[in-house]
Amino acid sequence: MFPQQVLLNGRIPPDFGENVPSAAEIIAVYEEILQQPLEPPEVMEGLVSVGSPALRDMQPCALLLTPHPDDECLTGALPLRLSCEKNWRIINVGMTLGSNRERRAERRKELSKACSVLGFECVLPVEGGFNAVTPEAREADSDGWRKKIEAIAHIIEQLRPRAVVMPHAGDAHATHAGTYLLGMDALARMPSDFGCAVVLTEYWGQMPQPNTVVGIPAVDAARLMAALACHAGEVSRNAYDRRFPAYMIDASRRGEKVAGMGHQTLKMAFAQLYEIGAWARGKYAPSALSRVYGADAPLVDLFE
Repeated sequence: MFPQQVLLNGRIPPDFGENVPSAAEIIAVYEEILQQPLEPPEVMEGLVSVGSPALRDMQPCALLLTPHPDDECLTGALPLRLSCEKNWRIINVGMTLGSNRERRAERRKELSKACSVLGFECVLPVEGGFNAVTPEAREADSDGWRKKIEAIAHIIEQLRPRAVVMPHAGDAHATHAGTYLLGMDALARMPSDFGCAVVLTEYWGQMPQPNTVVGIPAVDAARLMAALACHAGEVSRNAYDRRFPAYMIDASRRGEKVAGMGHQTLKMAFAQLYEIGAWARGKYAPSALSRVYGADAPLVDLFE
């Protein structure tokens, strides 16, 4: 007999064998979790600067080009590991504060809190963020797009990052695709001798050929999820924070494609997928190597 707590909407699951009760219990727990709001951590708002951040000594730096506030959490597992394990300076460059002008001031506050949780610095290229970072805007407003390119290129020129992180071209959201185009256009403005690693991320649309699986330690997964909860306006309409573990679990499943189908050692609970490549001699090329980093494995030779 099924325990009372696994009755879903008054229906008893069909009898498919003795393992069904445990499966039904798991599904019931998932449903309950999605209904329970996640309390955001008590943190002070951090500094959201405008323009180029201040320079520092020789600390390695990565720029995280994010289309919206919350993307720093949704795709930030690798930058977080670089910060925690290798003492990299992570600077989130917020392309926009969203399309709803009335929410932008609040989203800026939410972004500052989320970056404080993650330990990332945060910068807006212009006050209030850009408007219309989309492929359509790139075609329709060449002068406005050129100014956006100049603003991002100036930040790259000032900081000379070792890595630039941005969405992949097919990330299935106009602002995500626009952020990719703007990032690549800004890199193309750099001197011919400039080079850096490029890390492509995914959220709305899967990458066709990811080449890197990055396992996420449980403590990092919880930190990313807590930072997501700071985006109170967004998670109130769609439970991005509570759905985030499932997203990381699914990335671990899909990581088998990178490791090799049938691979027996891909046992990480949480992961994110990336395409890692290099910007060199004025163009981008993805790495021909496939890399798998377990949650407790050091990030060795990551950008080699």
